Formats: sequence, structure tokens, C-alpha cells
Amino acid sequence: MGCEVIEGPPVSQPEKGYTEEQLIEICKDVDAFMGMAREKVTRRVIQAGNRLRIICKYGNGVDNIDIAAATEHGVLVANAPVHNNTVAEFTFAITLSLLKKIPYSMGYLKNGGWRDSTTIGYELYKKTFGIVGLGGIGKQLAKRLQGWECEIITYDPFISRETAELLGARLVGWEELFTRSDIVTLHLPLTESTRGIVGAKEFGMMKNTAVLINASRGPIVDEAALIQALQEKRIAGAALDVFQKEPLDPTNPLLQMDNVVLTPHVAGFTYESMRRISEQSTANCLAALKGEIPEFVVNREAIPIWKERFLK
Repeated sequence: MGCEVIEGPPVSQPEKGYTEEQLIEICKDVDAFMGMAREKVTRRVIQAGNRLRIICKYGNGVDNIDIAAATEHGVLVANAPVHNNTVAEFTFAITLSLLKKIPYSMGYLKNGGWRDSTTIGYELYKKTFGIVGLGGIGKQLAKRLQGWECEIITYDPFISRETAELLGARLVGWEELFTRSDIVTLHLPLTESTRGIVGAKEFGMMKNTAVLINASRGPIVDEAALIQALQEKRIAGAALDVFQKEPLDPTNPLLQMDNVVLTPHVAGFTYESMRRISEQSTANCLAALKGEIPEFVVNREAIPIWKERFLK
């Protein structure tokens, strides 16, 4: 059993991923496939993979893979959610950058400006921090907020009140989180139920001094509604690492706003996390090829069909 590494497009050109037809050709005779978010593994790609045992996502989110089709065909889908610490650190960093106006002040200084009323920032101390989604990243973020004496509130229908309290957080409803928070940060997977889940209604609930942080997936937020809320000063600002369309269109109004911090989808992009993701993704593939269940299988309901197909 051999291994072939097929070089993909540069990381700086995520829109240049393989076409469906190219992926069909790549996957038709392989036992395992490992790819990034730009590789759209559709039903047709999965159907073409007669020997395909496992699809390994290089990273966390699996919204680029047709999970239902993989499950029907007995193909395991595994991810590598091993950069929770990295993304939590990054979320913390862009939150402080936004509140302290660090990018704005740096640009202002470079253009000959000096401290004035436009460079006044805000403290994180004693603020109400709302975490939407208390999964792996949300939990790590809550831990890092402990020393800042923030009030941490969280919305997550899949965790218990006791779990939240162990992290120093209080479980609240959707509306209460958006109404009470000074900072709202999103840590949700992109699914049909979460697509566009944060929109005009939520921005209307928020304080006009509140800010939005998104380092999860761009389409979770109605970007047009966010731009309007920022332009009309219904919220004070936003820090975004992800966008509805990536790379960010150079004509996007967000690029012209002083009350936003924008980064090019790099929340999990560190030397340490890339190494962990590579190791975990490889381990997932090797386990499936050896007839073992990988540690991070997303579609566990596919396991009985997979065993029937490959462990006879």
C-alpha cells in the first residue's frame, strides 16, 4: 500500500481548489483521502471512490464534505480538532486588538498621527463576555478569561449548566446572550442550521457599545446585515478572521472601516498547530488503513457499514 502526495494550490489562493471532476479522478483508486477546506468532497466524488475507506479533513470543520453521502457509502470522515488552544489564543488576541484599537492606532501613527480622541480604547476588565458555542475552542477561551474578572455567559444547547459552571460561565438563552454581552464571540460549526444564524435581529439586540468576534466560519454571520449594523453604529465594532467569501473581495466595505479588525483566516495557523494537525490527520488515515477506528470520527453512524465493507 503506497502513499501519494498531490500538491494543491497555494494557501494564498484557496479559491483555486480542485474541481469536482479533478477530485473524482484523484479519489477513484485511493484507500484514503486527506484534504483541506478548499477541497469540496461531494457525493459524486465519494461515489467514485470504490476503495475509499476514509476522508481525513486537515483541520477541524468538515462543512466541505458531504457527510450524509460518506455515511451511506460506509466511508469514515475524520477531522483533526487539535488547534483549540491556538484558536482560543487568537480569539483573545483579536478581541484585545479591537478593544484597544491597536491596528487603527498603528496605522494612524504611521500616517503621522499621535494620541488623540480617536485612539481611545476600552478595557476587557469586568466586561460581560458572551461565548456562542462552548465546545473545544469555547472551553479554552473561557479558561483564559478567568484572570480578567469578566462575567462569562454562554449559549450552547448541547452542554449542561454544570459543565458551563465548571468553566466559570453561566448558561443563558440566545436572546439574553446578545442583549447582555459587551463582547459576543462565535464558535460554531457551519451547518445548514447555523448558516446565517447571526443577522439583523441579533445586531438589533446588542448594545451599541458591544462588539462581535468571529473566528469560526464566515457564513454563520449575515455579512450584509453586519456591515449595515457597523455603518449605522448599531454595534461598536467587529473582529473577523473569516468571511462569507474568501479571500475577501477588495471592494468589501469592511476593508474601509476603522472599527473592525480583519485577518485572513489565520486563527489556527501557527507552526505548532500545523504540526499537530499534520500528525493527527496522518494518524487518522493510518488507523483506518489498519482496520482500526480513528480517534476523531465525525460520522460514527457509518462505522457498522464500514466494518462490513472493509473488515470481512
